[in-house]
Amino acid sequence: MASAFNPFERRGDWPDALSAAQWIRQGAPVSASNDGKALAVAMAKLESLYKKVEVDDLQPRRNQVFAALDDLEDAEKAAKAAYRSTVVPLVAQALEVKKQALTLAKLCQADAKVPKPVVVLMAQAAKAADEVSEVFKDLGEIFKPFDEARKSLVKADGQLRKTLQPHLQGLNKGLDQCQKNPTRELWDKLCKGPCNAVHNTVKNTPRLKDDFWGVWKVHDGDSFSHALQMAEKSAKDDKARQKIEDVIVRMCKELRGELLKLDKAVG
Repeated sequence: MASAFNPFERRGDWPDALSAAQWIRQGAPVSASNDGKALAVAMAKLESLYKKVEVDDLQPRRNQVFAALDDLEDAEKAAKAAYRSTVVPLVAQALEVKKQALTLAKLCQADAKVPKPVVVLMAQAAKAADEVSEVFKDLGEIFKPFDEARKSLVKADGQLRKTLQPHLQGLNKGLDQCQKNPTRELWDKLCKGPCNAVHNTVKNTPRLKDDFWGVWKVHDGDSFSHALQMAEKSAKDDKARQKIEDVIVRMCKELRGELLKLDKAVG
């Protein structure tokens, strides 16, 4: 709902029509009556409740980026807790101010002694209170940034799966062959490329890097190939060459386990 009072687009200057001091000053003689004083107290309480609301706690911070859905959901849960503790009582009090202002205005309309500007002032207070309540009770609008961030994350996850899955599948197939025939040549042909691709994807994807980079930073297809080359040059006999094959088999087994974990995380 469009409103002159919108704390989410700017700081949300408090409406003059809801100023208790202005009402007491400009609402005489009605503001000096018992009902008029009660309206001033209600306005003061409403403004006090508004000052307790931190609008930044109800929405993601400007330019805030969530690395994963869990992070977003934690932030959204905190925002909804803040809403319940600060906004719910604010909305209830705004509706109370609206009710009192309208009731008092209706009584005063029939009283010729009450200046018309005072009746108008009460009507303005009721309208402003209604605007405040509408702005803050529109959950769809308040939490819309979380929904938009969620859509972006889901889209990014879909793209990640599309990008990464072929490399995971390719590396898995290569590891099967390389484990059966553990040679550097086969590693270079079938595993080095997809291993590098997975390594780089984990490195450049924040939500994967947090959980998997500690493992995948040492799984670099080129580096492993280079280490095998150095080992081959220094191999003097069949026993040494068998050790190289054992290293390849061990690497393949380890990578298969890590691929399974990564595949589950990507979905």
